[in-house]
Amino acid sequence: MNSLQALLIRAIRQRDKLSTITNAMRLVNGKGDGADGLLIDRFDKYIHIQVLKEDWHKHLDAICGILTRTCPIDFLIVKTRRGLDVTGRIFIGSDPKTFVTEHGNKFEVDLNDGLNCGLFLDMRQNRRLVAQACRGKKVLNCFAYTCSFGVYARAHGAGEVINTDISRKSLERGEKNYKLNALTVGEGEFVKADSISFLQRAFKKGNDFDMIILDPPSFARYGTKVFQVKRDLPQIIASAVTVLKPGGRLLVTTNYSEITHADLESFLAHGLKGRRVEHIQRVGQDEDFIGANGFKESYLVGLWVKFL
Repeated sequence: MNSLQALLIRAIRQRDKLSTITNAMRLVNGKGDGADGLLIDRFDKYIHIQVLKEDWHKHLDAICGILTRTCPIDFLIVKTRRGLDVTGRIFIGSDPKTFVTEHGNKFEVDLNDGLNCGLFLDMRQNRRLVAQACRGKKVLNCFAYTCSFGVYARAHGAGEVINTDISRKSLERGEKNYKLNALTVGEGEFVKADSISFLQRAFKKGNDFDMIILDPPSFARYGTKVFQVKRDLPQIIASAVTVLKPGGRLLVTTNYSEITHADLESFLAHGLKGRRVEHIQRVGQDEDFIGANGFKESYLVGLWVKFL
């Protein structure tokens, strides 16, 4: 009990400095914090626990007790992952929806909506990169999910933003995030479409962009089609390059653990079609994801590319 308490408190205290920029963060990152098979995320006063190894079940009451003594908690849910199956049990509270802030931007999250609550915490520093370079730019946010990149771009002066995603539900949540931040919605800002087809149509129409964000899922079904990131990402990158303006920027990321930074660089090289690159920066998960890429449950590789 004492060793478990020490482990959890040490992990939580390591993230204290992040509280100056956000109230949403990963508190325990599995093996990276010496707690293999246990992930704990904080969304303000809401706690989201993922159990990946059965041994943790016998410690759940103790874990919840330590957390309630350490953090103010209005809601706590535990989700058990067994392969593709996910089951949830609410320990504290009843309403799974709340709002969080990150670098001054507001987002709604729903802790009872599968594993993806509405905001990918590990992408925080990558959203910041986009914010720092988007002023006055035309931005395309592919695989937009709840449009967090779109919110950042709009809040930091992007001239035009298009968020595209195959899920109407996700885009509606994105529109709600815009409203939370009192952002003006441009015409055609939310487009329900698969991003591959959107990029192909943009090329045919001569529609180009200053910045493109590609953060695809590892696997998805839409209609009769199946998306597999390892198979389809090279073509997506190539399609994105064709509609990037000179001097444009591309952010491409994936959580799929069989794709490395070197793989992404290879995909990019094959998709350049004569375009020249000024700079490539490798990116990954933010600092609260201690031990990132050291195990499958905490993995993110990405490239932040500046074109000539």
